[in-house]
Amino acid sequence: MDPAGRVLLQQRDDDLPPAGYGRWTIPGGRREGAETPRATALREFEEETGVRLERLRFFAVASAERYPALTTRSLHVFFADDEVPRERIAVYEGLDFQYWSPAEAESLLMNDVPRDILRAFFASDQYRGTLAVRAPYRRGASVLVLDPWGRVLLQLRDDDLPPERWPGQWSLPGGLIEPGESPDAAALREFEEETGQLLEEVRLFRVFRRDRDLPTDLVHVQHVYYADPAIDESEFAVNEGQAFRYFAPGETATLAIPVHARAILDAFFDSPAYRALFH
Repeated sequence: MDPAGRVLLQQRDDDLPPAGYGRWTIPGGRREGAETPRATALREFEEETGVRLERLRFFAVASAERYPALTTRSLHVFFADDEVPRERIAVYEGLDFQYWSPAEAESLLMNDVPRDILRAFFASDQYRGTLAVRAPYRRGASVLVLDPWGRVLLQLRDDDLPPERWPGQWSLPGGLIEPGESPDAAALREFEEETGQLLEEVRLFRVFRRDRDLPTDLVHVQHVYYADPAIDESEFAVNEGQAFRYFAPGETATLAIPVHARAILDAFFDSPAYRALFH
């Protein structure tokens, strides 16, 4: 992805089935030896463009069951938001490489499988979230969910996130507020998308500002809500991140937690709002 949300595609120069020459596709290739899918993606992209990506992230696995026209059993799809101007890209394979917007990609000559994968990517949280993080002004909403023992639910973030997005650390469920969306609606939506659980209600704890309260946060304004729905840990789906787990206030001190998330947790555990839940 480039900063405008356009995706780099490769114009093919082969006649392999399905129809190839002149059609646009997603850069990539087959695994060699015992390579991991991630290593294959990095190597293939560098061999085709001369560019070594630093911010590669996993998107999805496309299977032959889902895509009957797929010529392999499975296709591991990754994405990256390295800033790579077109003039830095060599054309070592294929006819051309160009960036295309979602609307432009729809009009390109392309086979069904890459077109369907692109459509899925453009509709995904990964695409929208990566694009939104680059917006000049960002608002976020997060939820502190408590169990009956006063433990708070945290999310273990993916290991392959860019460094500035706190990979492999425990943080609060939540995300960006979409244009025209209210903060509480965003908090409910994000929590359901990430955990599969729809909260009946949330209560506002506090609105934090980056310039005043949370200098390390990715958003400019963070709306923090809380709820105590008594959901067992086993009932949460892991739709985003690596895991969800409850932690007691004393346990969070030993966890790897982003600075801004720890500040929110400390403020909440010391607040009348938290104490009122257990009296």
